[in-house]
Amino acid sequence: MVSKLVSHFCPGLRIVLPIEQVLTELLQANQQHSCVVLQAPPGAGKTTRVPLALLESPWLQGKIIVIQPRRLAVYSAAHRLAQQLGETPGHRVGYRTRYDRCVSEHNRIEVVTDGIFLAQIQRDPELRGIAMVLFDEFHERSVNVDLGLAFALEAQQLREPDTPLRLLVMSATLDGERLSQWLDAPLIQSLGRSYPVATHYRPIPRDRYPDQAICDVIEEALRREHGSLLVFLPGMREIRSVQRRLEESGLPDDLRLYPLHASLPKEQQQAALSPATAGTRKLVLATNVAETSITIEDVRVVIDSGQVRVARYDERRGLNGLHTEMVSAASAEQRRGRAGRTQPGVCYRLWAESRHASLKAFNDPEILTTDLQPIALELAQWGVHDLNDLTLLHRPPTDRLQRARESLRQLGALRGDDTISPFGRQLGQLGLPPRLAALVLNSQGSAVQEEAIRCAAILSEGDPMRQSADQFQADIHLRLGQLESGGPQRIKNLVKQIRQRLPKVASPPQQLTLPQALAKAFPDRIAQQREGHAQRYLMSNGKGVQLPRNDKLSAHRYLVILEAGGSDTEARVELACPITLDELKQALPNLLESNPAVYWDADRQAVTAQQQQRLAGLILHQQPLPKPWPPEAQARLLAALVDARLEPLPWDNSSRQFCSRLNWMALQQPGAWPDFSMNTLCQEAQQWLLPFLENRYSFGELTEIPLLDALKNRLGWERLAELDQQAPACWTLATGTHRIHYEHNTPTLRVRLQECYGLQNHPTLPGGCPLTLELLSPAQRPIQITRNLIAFWSGSYAEVAKEMRGRYPKHFWPDDPASAKPTTRTKRSMGG
Repeated sequence: MVSKLVSHFCPGLRIVLPIEQVLTELLQANQQHSCVVLQAPPGAGKTTRVPLALLESPWLQGKIIVIQPRRLAVYSAAHRLAQQLGETPGHRVGYRTRYDRCVSEHNRIEVVTDGIFLAQIQRDPELRGIAMVLFDEFHERSVNVDLGLAFALEAQQLREPDTPLRLLVMSATLDGERLSQWLDAPLIQSLGRSYPVATHYRPIPRDRYPDQAICDVIEEALRREHGSLLVFLPGMREIRSVQRRLEESGLPDDLRLYPLHASLPKEQQQAALSPATAGTRKLVLATNVAETSITIEDVRVVIDSGQVRVARYDERRGLNGLHTEMVSAASAEQRRGRAGRTQPGVCYRLWAESRHASLKAFNDPEILTTDLQPIALELAQWGVHDLNDLTLLHRPPTDRLQRARESLRQLGALRGDDTISPFGRQLGQLGLPPRLAALVLNSQGSAVQEEAIRCAAILSEGDPMRQSADQFQADIHLRLGQLESGGPQRIKNLVKQIRQRLPKVASPPQQLTLPQALAKAFPDRIAQQREGHAQRYLMSNGKGVQLPRNDKLSAHRYLVILEAGGSDTEARVELACPITLDELKQALPNLLESNPAVYWDADRQAVTAQQQQRLAGLILHQQPLPKPWPPEAQARLLAALVDARLEPLPWDNSSRQFCSRLNWMALQQPGAWPDFSMNTLCQEAQQWLLPFLENRYSFGELTEIPLLDALKNRLGWERLAELDQQAPACWTLATGTHRIHYEHNTPTLRVRLQECYGLQNHPTLPGGCPLTLELLSPAQRPIQITRNLIAFWSGSYAEVAKEMRGRYPKHFWPDDPASAKPTTRTKRSMGG
């Protein structure tokens, strides 16, 4: 079977790839099961051999779809498949990408990007005419592949038994056992790779610039190894930097250098993939577009920087951003495998071998890290609300999905029950992210339609302007001006495609400016300049951003933020459009709210109430609210009081003593008396204090509050007599009435010693608790504390009296105080 396939597809070619050892088993499994998992390491030949083997299977009638994660992989796979058939793409093998297609009625195999497949299955849920779908490089876990597989599993249920839809999930590095169990599908494994690859670790020294260190390793490999080289770098900036250094240092005469990046024209990409001409070798500087599904002819040396640039949604900032991070172990293995596709190879890894063990095993599933707005629209278009109804290996976080649905409701793409609206279906047909599709559709028929289309293309494909950091300007109008005189071909292609996809409807002319069209598409990214900070802005979603230094957009109070990034707490604005307040109000009337706003002004120690016009987190206009203010004003005052532990209240001796008496009673009779501690008073302030705050809005207005009455009301007026009996506020002596102090949970009577003369018994509360007597000198200074006055009279009093006679000779200090007459007067005034 294998030899027949090889000789049929590849006349004169006798290369046997590892995958061919399991082709027979794989074809049998595909014939007998609706879904199969194939795990094959890099270089095994799954992309170029399996589709052709299926093509020759008589039991498979219909078209075969092969899904690739990137456009470059689509071109490469389609050309290699067609080449093995002795054809060029367009006959039995066709392909489709976002910008290019080569298809015909003769196609039996069609290679497509994951985005193209997702759009196809949304248009035709039964996938009519499709016999089999191959999900290649599933381990990359793009969100389109995850959703595409989930939808395809449901599509299988729509097909008749005599025309089944078969699925084959192919992965190089993902845990095949787990994937097989999740899909309830048989697992076929192909072991071994085409050729062995030796691995060397070359960690970048800390005292070297990364691009210089990479160039050093490249030069080492050029000296030591033969054949062409493939260098993996995180992005285009690093590619340009390394390319510039190499060219400045001088390249060998026989070396041809090629960059390889997704943004480059297809012709330049193809040049990097083509074999080196006789007598030369290639050096390809590539991003991770070269990681899977492609073979760069005669490459036998891979130099891996170990870094990759990935898009992650930053929940904290509410923005997508590009982050440079270490690759996963699975990706490192994929890159290493590029060196052993056609001959034994060598891989240089620019990190320490000890660090390799700490790499995460696999790439993070994109569905867990990306902006969920496009996902939410795809789910709504498919008719799914509960994610439990879909077969997803990983489900997106529920709270983030709900926020994404809310943003789609703002765009008008979803109804209140999260079902898709007619406008939402139109968004899904443009092949753009929901915001950008809304930008185009909202501007249709207006004078700014063409500008809006160009903006959508720029935001989809990336900023076309290259600027130095010190001269950077974020204004989108500068990019639009560049496109009018030129610009990247990929952006022009997308502009043309968007025009073609616009629905042909008779739209009445709209009075719309470009800033208003952008505001409608990005209502959560309207930014308002912060007071006193020209470069800093607050967005309507509550997140902060800042303009680059010297950016002229700082002259504008309001901006629509289109792109922002960076690692600072506040994202750096990369693309924005100025908008006036009037334009903003006209563009988003349904999102404007006018409500009273009440808040606490800590500087004035008072409540402030204003009538505010708001756009989500932004205050567009405000004016003082006339009194009386809403009940929320008292609630704000109460909250400020609680934060201040009720200290601003007009506390006096009576109110403090009232609380102390009750706290003492609560200790004496647990459960019989309420807690009047400060903690409890704060916790229950809304019940006992709020009614007394009516028409009061500041700490300064609290002086007239009858605080003691409020506290008594909390106790209940019917229990006051009982409290007075068991914990009296005062104690009466012959010389007058004195306050009892309960604050330390020890009832204490502070009185001059002379006023206690004549007492034959120690003062005791009705419950039997003796008062603590704090006996004072004529100058009101403590001279003795006792809970047994009688023992004091017969004991240490004599020594105290002796001392007092010397210090206060004008006052009466009898030898027998228990029989003496109490007094507050001197001996002269007593007549002695």
